[in-house]
Amino acid sequence: MVTKVYNELIIQYAGDNFLHYSNETEGANLQSGLTQRAAFEGFESGDVQVVRFLNTVTNDHVFTADSVEIEALQSDDDFVEEGNVFRLFQTEVEGSQAVHRFFNIETGFHHYTADTDEIETFEASDSYSSEGIIGYGGVVDTREASQISGNQTTITIEDSFENVSLESAGAFNLSLNKSNFSSAGIFNGSLTAMTDTGEELPEYLNFNESSGQIFGYTFKEGIGDTNVLVLADDGVSQVSSNFVISASDNNSKDEADNFTAKSLAAIMSVDSSSVGGSFVPTIAANANLSIGAAATASASTNLEAFKVANPTIDGSGTTIAVLDTGIDLDHPFFGSDANGDGISDNIVASADFHGDGNGAQDSDTHGTHVAGIAMSSDSTHPGTAPGANVAAIQVLGANGGSFSGIEAGLQWVLDNRATYNITSVNMSLGASDNSSTTQLSSLSDEIAALKSQGVITFVAAGNSFASFNAEGVGTPASDPNALAISALDSVNEGAASYSQRDTTITKVFAPGTGITNAAPGTGAAIQTLSGTSMATPYVAGVSSLIKQLNPTLSVDQFDAFLQQSASIFSDPATGGDYRILDVNALGILAAGGTLPEAPTSPAPEQPSTDDHPNAIGSDNANVVIGTALGGNLETGGDSDFFSLSVAAGETYTIDLRGAPSSLGTLSDPLLNLFDASGARVQSDDDSGAGFESQITYVAPSAGIVYLEARAFSTSLTGTYQLDVAQAADDHPDVIGSNTAVVPGDSVTGNLETGGDKDIFVVSGTAGSTYSIDLRGAPSSLGTLTDPILTILDSNSSQIAQNDDGGTGFESSLTYRPSVAGDFFIEAGAFSSGLTGTYQLDVTDVTVQDDHSDNIGDNAILIIGTNQAGNLEIENDTDVFALDVEAGVTYTIDQKGFWSSVGNLRDPLLTLKDSAGTILSQNDDGGFRLESQIIFTPISTETIYVEAGAFGTRTGTYEISVGASGTSSDNDVADTPSLGLISIIPEISQTGDVEVGGDKDVFSLSVTSGATYQIDMKGSTSNVGTLTDPLLRVLDINGEVLGQNDDGGRGFESLLNYTASSTGEVFIEAGAFSPALTGTYQIDVLQTSIGTSSLGDTVGGSIESAASANLNSIFAGNIDFLGDKDMFNFSLEANTTYRFDIRGSHSNHGTLWDPQAFLYDDNNTLVAQDDDSGTGFDSSIAYTATETGDYYLSVMGNIGELSQTSGSYSVEAIFF
Repeated sequence: MVTKVYNELIIQYAGDNFLHYSNETEGANLQSGLTQRAAFEGFESGDVQVVRFLNTVTNDHVFTADSVEIEALQSDDDFVEEGNVFRLFQTEVEGSQAVHRFFNIETGFHHYTADTDEIETFEASDSYSSEGIIGYGGVVDTREASQISGNQTTITIEDSFENVSLESAGAFNLSLNKSNFSSAGIFNGSLTAMTDTGEELPEYLNFNESSGQIFGYTFKEGIGDTNVLVLADDGVSQVSSNFVISASDNNSKDEADNFTAKSLAAIMSVDSSSVGGSFVPTIAANANLSIGAAATASASTNLEAFKVANPTIDGSGTTIAVLDTGIDLDHPFFGSDANGDGISDNIVASADFHGDGNGAQDSDTHGTHVAGIAMSSDSTHPGTAPGANVAAIQVLGANGGSFSGIEAGLQWVLDNRATYNITSVNMSLGASDNSSTTQLSSLSDEIAALKSQGVITFVAAGNSFASFNAEGVGTPASDPNALAISALDSVNEGAASYSQRDTTITKVFAPGTGITNAAPGTGAAIQTLSGTSMATPYVAGVSSLIKQLNPTLSVDQFDAFLQQSASIFSDPATGGDYRILDVNALGILAAGGTLPEAPTSPAPEQPSTDDHPNAIGSDNANVVIGTALGGNLETGGDSDFFSLSVAAGETYTIDLRGAPSSLGTLSDPLLNLFDASGARVQSDDDSGAGFESQITYVAPSAGIVYLEARAFSTSLTGTYQLDVAQAADDHPDVIGSNTAVVPGDSVTGNLETGGDKDIFVVSGTAGSTYSIDLRGAPSSLGTLTDPILTILDSNSSQIAQNDDGGTGFESSLTYRPSVAGDFFIEAGAFSSGLTGTYQLDVTDVTVQDDHSDNIGDNAILIIGTNQAGNLEIENDTDVFALDVEAGVTYTIDQKGFWSSVGNLRDPLLTLKDSAGTILSQNDDGGFRLESQIIFTPISTETIYVEAGAFGTRTGTYEISVGASGTSSDNDVADTPSLGLISIIPEISQTGDVEVGGDKDVFSLSVTSGATYQIDMKGSTSNVGTLTDPLLRVLDINGEVLGQNDDGGRGFESLLNYTASSTGEVFIEAGAFSPALTGTYQIDVLQTSIGTSSLGDTVGGSIESAASANLNSIFAGNIDFLGDKDMFNFSLEANTTYRFDIRGSHSNHGTLWDPQAFLYDDNNTLVAQDDDSGTGFDSSIAYTATETGDYYLSVMGNIGELSQTSGSYSVEAIFF
């Protein structure tokens, strides 16, 4: 039984030459005037993570969960990965529908839809190409669709659920028309029913489209009438109201059939980020609401006992560094403001590494609350260390942050540790992942360095247990040198339902549910939040108490005492034992004392006879496959263990059944499977009929495993039946005696059970290319709907994999072994729930190479003649011979896609001598990503030109060679040097490209900040015979400062160059093709001079903007803090343009972090970007809505890591 938790609504935003899909939060920041339509819904509990990529050429987004496609897009220079967006299910579940991806071949945009009518329209249209199903999302109901199409916002809860109508026993209704809800804002989350002891109850929540009501009931048998909390849970904050719900079924289930199976969250939008799992601001109207946890927190952790024993210890003299969203800097909970500087006195330092320029002032609500829990000095809402200081380090904003910002914050702590006596770091943040082993990250070096200096790093374990339903913590809580903290439930006795936890990595649990403390705002504002984000500062504050008590305590000693002093509880959800923080016991150990021996607890009462042992041992009954085995849970909490002998690679179906199947009296069985070492490897509650349990297990090795039969609730008892069935397998699951596949032949197979895999062997030839297809239902060659194909080596290590590379969801890949020998093909299904028959085909598709890869018998390149070639497969190279003369300069170009002479996107050109020694190599020295080498041999000989590709690209190309500097020509210098012919502005300079590949270089004296317009004209302007000039500005080392091909009339060149320093630059006159020759004229006009004493030379406003040309590269300079440069471009409507602003990260200048803003002629901002380019460089892709003048503004980002001045380049291109 799949549990569906709705996460967010995905909306389609459309306009003229614009199409975008996102949640409502992101959509609010898009341009105005777009039409919007509800497209589909993502599932928070989905098992497929969808990643979004931006095509920087077409401004189109690609959503995909396919690992092969993701890898391909990550290696494609045209695509930028924008991160994880939403989750879907990989197979259809109840209440879901397929999300289709279509490509519009006319507009270049991808469309995503789950609408049946739209799917049929697209499939019937010649303009659309189907690209399959990306996953299964939630159904968009009519109310939702109407709300979105009308540009209405989703509802939010304003008040607690005080007006609850109990329509019948076991049911309740929450009317959307009551004052419980408003008509604006966003509520992030779902409803959860819990007992008054904090135990989460399974519930059924429905939404009635016609009446606008939410309907629900609880139906777990064995749970009596109880007071429950209905929690509006956004993953961080929980807002509640108590009322009585009966657990009896009565007619509730029948009544529920009249409602659409959709939870409350189905009409809500979620904005997730990296802070402690999901992170959003709490609901203001409920800020003062407490659900009782705060009152029991200090008692449950013995904090009060510690205070009594240590009345002078309050954390004084220590500082806690809180890396978060910042802190409300003048909040009274953080001390008075004696000097009137607007910063509370206990905030001893602040720094902003998020880059939003607010100086560590809380950009959300999260950081203020976290700091308050640790060190608030308020008498009503004290922190655990009310005498401690805090360093407010902002690394997150309202929408999360990045690892680079967090890393910078940790580095600040390292640099300032001694100054402020920082004893601990609190990070209530993390990525949305789950790991049960320690993991290194980009933060690991800093966390390790902090530990070596005695600083303890506390990290929130994460709030996504419901998503993973398995032990583990998020990143960076999984760091080996961090202390991971998990959250207790509302009564501080067990694990909170949302809290991630791991028996090995979690150090302790601490109070984290329903915690009331500081909130940003006027005066002593407070708020109530829940999450591991709240539990973590609780322990960080305790560490200040302990460090004041024993300042010499090391991190390892604190860690050891923390765990030794803790109390223990058992977690039924994971079967693990965990520690609860005990502050008083921790203080005793830290002060050098010893803990009193705990009194011996009486053994739990056991029945006079237990039919099966409740632990793994030699006396466990062995389950015989195909033979039913009965048992009885005689008392509440009883469990029965059995042993099972398994064979490697075999699949077993294990059923634990009771009352629902009339095979016993146990109403809700729970089944666990353990390996031979006693480690639990699988668990199931309700995958069988009703509430019965079923596990499908594929044994990785032969041996003994153990089965535990127990009940979902410790109050349940009853009899049951345990059955194990073994599936017959047509092909082995492991490497061994595998069926051989001969290229050219087909083999068939059957995945008989979920999780089954079939492995085949192929004898491969080195250098041969094999096309491998795994097909099923889409090609009518079997019944398997979604095959997945994997290539393995003899050690079972994965070499390659494909999911949907064939027809529909079928798999296809090409494999070229580098050595001769056996390789193995694994046939499987994309989902472990899929079964069916298939056909496997292996075909030898080795192609002939058009040119040799090696020196010897090579085609000869002729100067002035283009040589075509093709890199047919990955890593192919073509080698040509070239006869060269000593002292002659040769220009060798390898062109492809960018020059429209082939489809190779990124050539790589290499020169070698006859021995194969590399003489020169170039990747991107030509036009865009094309390659060019200028080479002057010292002797007359034959050299070899190797045409290749960067990475694993393939495609067609052209090689051309030009020569200059022979004794017969009267040539101008080909390269920059001193003493060249100088061009004087406003005086024309003529020249001649005498032979193919010739270049003429002139010098130009420039003044820092001045702008120069440089024209290179030929036959189009009737001032020469050169038909297609190519103009570049170089420095003395030959580095390109500016370049233009066709910016002038026809194919003539024109560029504007702004000098970053006073001195000499060089103008290189050449031809676009090495085959071209002819005469030309160069004209230089100085168009601006420096206007500021600080050296600023480019206007900072529309009125003073410098004129700039498209398809050119020019330089600029941010001269001082706050300087802005503004450039004027003429754009045409419905044309897409890209502006790349590059600085130090691309070696195009010294500006560390350029920012770019694009304005229209009305000074309205139409596009902006900070870090979409390389490193912190900026890149804007924009489709003009109207023809006219647009203005590009460039400035430096102002932040702790940024250089506020420096040089940069601008490249402006259109498509």
